[in-house]
Order: sequence, then C-alpha cells, then structure tokens
Amino acid sequence: MRATPLARAESRWYRIFDDPSPLLKQAPTVIAAAVAGLLTWWVPDLPVAHAASAIGGIALVLGATVLAAVLTARRIHDGWAVLLIPIIDIIGLGLFRTGTGGPGSLFSALVLLPVVWLAAAPGIRWVFVVAGLTSVALLMPYFTDPPHTSTEWLRGVVAPLVFAAVAAVINQLARQQRLRVQQAEELVAERTKALSENVAMIVQLRDKERQYRELLDSFESLWSSITAQAVIATTRDGVVTAWNPGAERLLGLSAGEALKDVRVDRFFSTAVLSMLAAEHADRLQPSEDRRSGEDELSPGIQALFAQADAGLTVDGDIEVTTAGGTTVPARVTVSPHKDGAGAQQGYLFVLTDETRAVEVARMKDEFVGMISHELRTPLSAIIGFLDLLQNDPGQPLTGDQQEFVSIIERNAQRLLNLVGDLLFTAQVESGRFPLDREEADVAELVRSAVVSAGPHAQREGIEIDAEVGPDPVRLVVDSGRIGQALDNLLSNAIKFTPSGGRVTARVRLVDGGVELSVRDTGVGIPENEQGMLFTRFFRASTATRNAVPGVGLGLTITRAIVLAHGGTMDVTSQEGVGTEFRFVLPVAPRTEALTSLGHVD
Repeated sequence: MRATPLARAESRWYRIFDDPSPLLKQAPTVIAAAVAGLLTWWVPDLPVAHAASAIGGIALVLGATVLAAVLTARRIHDGWAVLLIPIIDIIGLGLFRTGTGGPGSLFSALVLLPVVWLAAAPGIRWVFVVAGLTSVALLMPYFTDPPHTSTEWLRGVVAPLVFAAVAAVINQLARQQRLRVQQAEELVAERTKALSENVAMIVQLRDKERQYRELLDSFESLWSSITAQAVIATTRDGVVTAWNPGAERLLGLSAGEALKDVRVDRFFSTAVLSMLAAEHADRLQPSEDRRSGEDELSPGIQALFAQADAGLTVDGDIEVTTAGGTTVPARVTVSPHKDGAGAQQGYLFVLTDETRAVEVARMKDEFVGMISHELRTPLSAIIGFLDLLQNDPGQPLTGDQQEFVSIIERNAQRLLNLVGDLLFTAQVESGRFPLDREEADVAELVRSAVVSAGPHAQREGIEIDAEVGPDPVRLVVDSGRIGQALDNLLSNAIKFTPSGGRVTARVRLVDGGVELSVRDTGVGIPENEQGMLFTRFFRASTATRNAVPGVGLGLTITRAIVLAHGGTMDVTSQEGVGTEFRFVLPVAPRTEALTSLGHVD
C-alpha cells in the first residue's frame, strides 16, 4: 500500500528531528538571542548597563550559529566541535546578561537553552561543565560591579546550583532515552534480522517446494514407466499401499482395486506359502514390535518379512498367482520400506515376469536333451564297432591301424562323456535329478578320488595328496555323485596347475556339516569372472589363454550335485597364486527344492 503525501511529509520531518543537525539545535538559542537583542533595541525601558558586553554576547551567539552551519554542511552531528557551540552560547548569553542589567536582567533565563543542549550530551561530566560555565556566566556582572550585600552574593551562587540540578536531571533523562533508543534499535535490528532470515527461509522453502514438485513429477513419470516389473509397497501388516502399472499388467488387478485393503499374500498360492513357511521356519519367532494385524498374515509372508528385517537378501524364483487365478513364474525380491527419517513403513516387493526366460530355458533343455539322445546312440555304436575291430581275431589290425583305432575310440569316448554331461545338466535344469542316498564314508570318497586322479597328476608333473584324518566321516549321500563332483574338481585343479605345482584335497568338520575342498597352486581366476564360474559353458579367460581343454560343464555339474544334497559351494582364487573350491554337505540332508526364495545364485 502506497503512503499518502501527508504521511511522506511527516516521515521526512520525523527523520529530521530524530537526528537533528547542529544548526537545528542552535536555532532556539539564536532565535531567542535575536528576539532579546531586538527587544533591547526597541524597548526604551529595558536597561542597558554595558552595550559592549551585550553586543559581544550577541556576536558570540552568532559566531556559534555560523559554526553550527559549517558543521551541518559537513554533516558532523556529534563530537567536541558540536558541543563547543552550546559552550560558546552560555558565555555569549552571560555577556548579554551582564550588558542588560546584570543580576536583575530580564534575559537571565536564556542561559537555560544551551544548558539543556549541553546537559543532554552523553556522560555525567557535562553536568559539572554546565555548573562551571553557568557560574562564570551568572557571576560576570559581579566582576565589573561587585555586590554590596550577602543576599546578592548568595543569588549568584544559588542560580548556578539550580542550573546544575536541572542539567543533572536532563542528563539522566537523556541517558535513559538513549538506552531506550539503543534497545529499540537493537530490537529493530533483531526483528530485521529475523525478518530477513524468514524471507530467506521462505525463498528456500519455495525453492525446495519447486524441487520437490520436480522430483515428484519425475518420480510419477518413472513410476508410470515401470511396466516390465511389478513394484508393490505394503504396510508392515502386508496391506498394499502402492501398485505400479507393471503390477497391473502382471497380476491383472487395477491400482484402484489393489489399494482397497488387499493383502500381498493373496498373490501367492497355498502351496507356495507353505513352502516358504517351511523354508524359513527358523525366522517365525514372535517379535515384541509385531502388530496385531500381522497375525492374519500367512506364515510364509511373515517369514519373508522376518528375513528382510534381519537384513538378509530375499531374492529368488517363485510362482505368483494373478487375479484371474493363473500362475506366473517370477523373480521376487523383498526389502524393508523406510521413510526419509529411517523409520520402517512396511515392505517393498519387486516381481519380474520370468515366463519367457522359463520357456527359453525349457526349450533349450529339450533341445540339449534331444541332441544328446540323438548323439548318444551313434556314438555308442561307433565305440562298439571299434571294439569289434580291435578284438577281431580273424582280421588282426596292424600297429598303425591299432593306433588309429585307439585315437578314434578315445575321441568317441570323449564325445560320449560330453553327451552324458549335457544330459545330466538337462536333468538338473528340468528338476529330474535323481539321488541314490546311502550312508558312506566321505573321507574314503576323497581318498579314492585322489588315487584315481594320481596317474593324471603324475603325467603332468604335479604332486597330489589328501589331507584326511584316520577317522571315518559318515554322511547319507549319493556316493557316485559326490565322487563325480570330487573328480571334476581334481581334474580342473590338475589342468590349471603348471608342472611342479601341488593339488590338495581336504575333509574337515564344520558347524552342522562336513566341508570338502580342493586347493591348487595354479594360474588362478580373475576376480571379476569368479561370479560366473558355475554358469553352463562359461570358461575363464585364464583357461582360454593357456589353451586348457574343456567345454565349461564340470563346475556346473559339481554345483548341481552339491545343491541336490542340500549343501553350499563357494570359491576363492587369486591370479598367479591358486584356487580353492569348497563345498559343505549338511549332516542332516534337506529335502527342499533346489531353487527357493532367499537363495542367491
């Protein structure tokens, strides 16, 4: 709102009188002195005892006025030069009083004007200065015409005391006023600072609001664009609170329908939930902070939530059930959902449709199985007829022919072994992986595998031994498959170890199981390739650089055998130092499926 002209004028006047210039302060004194001079000139009855003193006094007041004008022009409003003006005024008015009747002068009260100015200056010292100056000014007539009575002398003493008392009161009032002004200025400064901070905060809040809106728009755009994965947020009770377009596409339920108190366990079949509950039964422990609503959740979902709360990875393949009742293979991950302050609000499910991947894997396995069966028959026939050629007494082979047939038989046998490996991996991928479990001495299995690999190691110039204690280590396992796994690991260790190296197989008891390991001093495996070692047909760069034969199925088969026994397998390796493969077989065999939620491939 604009100020009116009158308000602007008042504001200008207030600014002038809030910080008056020396000339403005001098104005009352010079005006009073001028009026007194004119009255003395025009009124004949006013006594003029000493005209020179009266004129000198007016001259001093005018000189002080000139000094005030100069200081005002230079914008000097404080300091000794400014206070010199009322001092000159007091002396000048004292002279004027002397010249216009002395103690009985009509103009004695004019001295009060510069006294007020001087007494209002900061500091108590100016009260004493006023007392001294007024004493001089009021006693000037006595210097030229001494009084004859004590009453007249007493009048010359009492008047300065009165002026000093007035000066003390004015000085105290001025001090209090200055304190109030200072406090007011400090308050104004604080309020101005607070206002500036508030304005800055408002600007910052507006900027944050703009950024928030931009982020919100970006998030909404990103949220709407996620259609390949179903992203579902739930409360800690499992009630759906967020449902993206990918969830609509995969599960066949609109966002509006899903946000009407739908629980996430609706999208998992009873069989799947039972499997999850059995898989993670150790996680289903009562919790003090569990809400009453969680009691309505299925134990399987509760187990997933407990595993996520424990900071464990919940990531695996599982079937989900759509709104229409059909099942879809999916990759499911579960993680805690927290707000900006770190407080847990619920859980976040991410489901990726694996239908195409499962179909491709099935077709691939069918193709591998079909090709393997088709190759196995002619290879068996080739090996059989080679055996007839070698053992036909009617037509014995020459030495060269015998060598050629041996080469053919050896390569045919290699092809037959490769076909067997392909068939085995197809069985593993399709879930048709039989185990013939019986109690066996694992330590003896390791010794036998080392003895079988001994000739191969001797040919390559490699030392091989078994670190196995004298006591038997009995487990319920498929002896043939465990022996096959050990043979694969020992064969790999020998192939990747230069002549003069060492391969060691070891058995040791660990918590809840038995660990079997094969360590070598070979070429090692690059760290960035170790995560792919158990992938079918994968071969490390060290294998290709050193022209080590193989097709990349041995480790895949070995791991499948270990997992089928409910065990775990891992590897540590360093290039140029060596590699160690370890697998742990549990004392009590598990019966769960090979692939379960919570297992990280």
